[in-house]
Amino acid sequence: MIVRKLIPTLLGAAVVFTTAIILLIVLVLGLLTAPSEDASAAEEPTCTPGGGNSSAVVVPDEYQDYVDAAAKESGLSVGIIAAQLKAESNWDPKAVSPVGAKGLAQFMPATWKEFGNGGDPFNPKDAIAAQGRYMKHLRAVVKDHAKGDKNLVELTLAAYNAGPGKVKELGYDMNKINMIEETRNYVENITKAAKGDYTTDCEDPGDGGTGGDGDILKTAKHLAWDKRVKLPRSTAARHGEDAAKPEYVKASQKYNKSVTTAFFTDCGVYVATVMRMSGADKKFPLRGTTDVQLPYLKQSDKYKTFKPKSEGDLKAGDIMITPGHIYIYSGKRRSGPANTSLAASLYTRPPSGQDTYGFGSYTAARLVKG
Repeated sequence: MIVRKLIPTLLGAAVVFTTAIILLIVLVLGLLTAPSEDASAAEEPTCTPGGGNSSAVVVPDEYQDYVDAAAKESGLSVGIIAAQLKAESNWDPKAVSPVGAKGLAQFMPATWKEFGNGGDPFNPKDAIAAQGRYMKHLRAVVKDHAKGDKNLVELTLAAYNAGPGKVKELGYDMNKINMIEETRNYVENITKAAKGDYTTDCEDPGDGGTGGDGDILKTAKHLAWDKRVKLPRSTAARHGEDAAKPEYVKASQKYNKSVTTAFFTDCGVYVATVMRMSGADKKFPLRGTTDVQLPYLKQSDKYKTFKPKSEGDLKAGDIMITPGHIYIYSGKRRSGPANTSLAASLYTRPPSGQDTYGFGSYTAARLVKG
């Protein structure tokens, strides 16, 4: 009788113990696999700005400025534009194909008439500028049919090679387009040379300014890319120089002359540059997010600091601080991710778009005495 009562008791205890162990394992695994700020950001669309070439293609020095401008015009990366020119003409400005395509970008006469703006297809400056315009046009043609940045770049390149009419005829379907061997090889070779750089639309958030009028938000936008820019981690002092907006590269070195490391990827340096350049606070500390900048904000009568309970408590231009990170709240700039704040991130991001994360340990600082 005692044994019969004991067995269910032991079985019940075993079930409870086993359940507890399983829950503990799930909790531990959840903590180990929970995405960090950077890990979750890696899933967001990112951009490679026109000023940086991440590809394996070496751009001749005399063409670099033209390629940068064409990338910016087209909304595609420098890597894609450079690899495309390499594939088209091997950087030969006098190239003529058997079918009559001319110059660095190999324009056919009819297409050149529409996009050449009266220039000379054998003139490198004219040819590369026309390439930027034409790629912008083609990207717009296929954009509504693309499934993500990778597919958008592939369709744009396919339209350049096979013609937009052919791409439309095949239903904007890369599986069908790849049946055309020349076009398949063209797209594959260019994206491979560009190291798979499928990023697009690294635009300026607009409403920028050169600073000096005390407008924090305007200056913050002027110095940062609108969409998130993600870089491979590097502790090199000038890492991110090619990927940062040219305006920030210039301003950072002007207003932060004592900085010797992480010129272009330090969140504190970005905020300090914004505050100094805007004229809102010319004595804002250069770096030291938690140890220097946060105490400065709390102690200065120029700022009101508070703990936001929700995003509704914030105003555009507020400075946000969490342990180890500082950034500027912009308010919603557009749809999509990374659209409400602007920030850099040490060794991995030049100033660019960022989300405004959950609140709790965050401190906000609002300028009250300019």
